[in-house]
Amino acid sequence: MLLNNRYQIIRTLGSGGFGETVLAEDTQMPSRRPCVIKQLRPIQENPKVYQLVRERFGREAATLEELGDNSSQIPTLYAYFSDNGQFYLVQEYIQGKTLAQVVEEQGLMDENSVKQILISILPVLEYVHSKGIVHRDIKPENILIDAEGKPVLIDFGAVKETLSTLLTPSGNATKSIVIGTPGFMPMEQSVGRPQFGSDIYSLGLTAIYLLTGKIPQLLETNPHTGEVIWHSNISPTMRMVLDKAIKPVARDRYSSAAEMLADLQPVASNFPATVPNHQAPAYNNNHTPEVAATVASNLPPQPPTVNNQAGQYGSAPQVNPN
Repeated sequence: MLLNNRYQIIRTLGSGGFGETVLAEDTQMPSRRPCVIKQLRPIQENPKVYQLVRERFGREAATLEELGDNSSQIPTLYAYFSDNGQFYLVQEYIQGKTLAQVVEEQGLMDENSVKQILISILPVLEYVHSKGIVHRDIKPENILIDAEGKPVLIDFGAVKETLSTLLTPSGNATKSIVIGTPGFMPMEQSVGRPQFGSDIYSLGLTAIYLLTGKIPQLLETNPHTGEVIWHSNISPTMRMVLDKAIKPVARDRYSSAAEMLADLQPVASNFPATVPNHQAPAYNNNHTPEVAATVASNLPPQPPTVNNQAGQYGSAPQVNPN
């Protein structure tokens, strides 16, 4: 079967409420390069909704294209199209393992490995935020360590938010569901008000998962303050950074990914080349840290091929397009 008279489906990688994700080959490229195709469907079958979603889908695809073109740590968007009421994203196929898979197979990470992952991914997150985009679904399954050891940020939630559009009886467009993963998203996001600090919260809990092996639902919470209680044998500095990142109230967290990065590595240096110079976000400090080019050496040097969507905790690698 060819999708869009071009893409040969190899196998299904996963499915969920929004549609399916498949591995395919591009038959119109000499190399027949592999790609990941996300087949997405609106949650409401309504001609007015379909037209609205199609327009927004094009805008979101353009944003994903820009992000992928300007960062080696975001998958490249090759194409997008719609057909028979379905919407499709054709994305770069990433070889590597998700952080969830690394922990599942190799056990807990040490502090230095987690620190290097954060140092490498925070400038990418700052770049995403500089474009006015909130990722909405940062978790161990959505950060992938590629074959070169770099963390790659995958599965942005913006398109899914577009697909969740409904029309009220009065004819107004509204969102029917909250995009994100329970436990990894903070309170403001769970009520439909995601902000940049929401991604920082999710990243902080992701780091804690790498150190403890516990998803947020397995961690205790202070009943009086709402703060997450966790334990790990790490340095006071690292604990301070992660505790601030996961504050329950957004204003108490880091104001930006750059601020969190500065606390992790307060050394005067140049901003990393992963973000183009002409598009690099502005900083209000004079000690923007240098980002490590690769993750710590105890991460898999040449991980086996896994699709750039995540598996479930405690299961074989698979894709969960939600």
